[in-house]
Amino acid sequence: MTVFSKQNQEDLIKLNDLNQSFDLIDLNSAKNISSNKKFDMLVFYSDYNQSINQSILNGYLNCLKAKKFEGLVGILKVPGGAFELPLLTSKIIRKYNPKICLVIGCIIKGETQHYEFLSSTVINAIRNVSFENEIPILNGILTVDNEQQAIDRAGKRMDKGSEFASASLELMNFINKFDV
Repeated sequence: MTVFSKQNQEDLIKLNDLNQSFDLIDLNSAKNISSNKKFDMLVFYSDYNQSINQSILNGYLNCLKAKKFEGLVGILKVPGGAFELPLLTSKIIRKYNPKICLVIGCIIKGETQHYEFLSSTVINAIRNVSFENEIPILNGILTVDNEQQAIDRAGKRMDKGSEFASASLELMNFINKFDV
């Protein structure tokens, strides 16, 4: 697990006070959530490189709040890294049938080819899960060369979480407009 310096931690996004217009359920701590629950959005994030993934999630939730989204959002921290996300995402999607999903992870290049194989495999698997379940899944997997690139993209500099939230809202409008 990557540990960032205090300065780098300050570049990451904190969760604003969530007195939000949408309902938020943390599936990791919720008890007895019915599979009949109608989630608009489900957000999955891996616990590997957690501070990066949490920053993206925080940016996402902050943006939904700022844009006054109304609906039901579920979040789920998935044990493991990016490789585990597609399968576990597929299982949870089948259980709850959300309108859209976001899958968040971070793959930082190392000194071997593992990065290339992992990145390609995970992204293709997420695409397959989307097609198999007929649910749009936003690819929130950062594939970066180094820790600073991850911090820049997940943090205040580029705020990918906010971008993913805006894209989610556009997709939600499209889905609702065409009833698909």
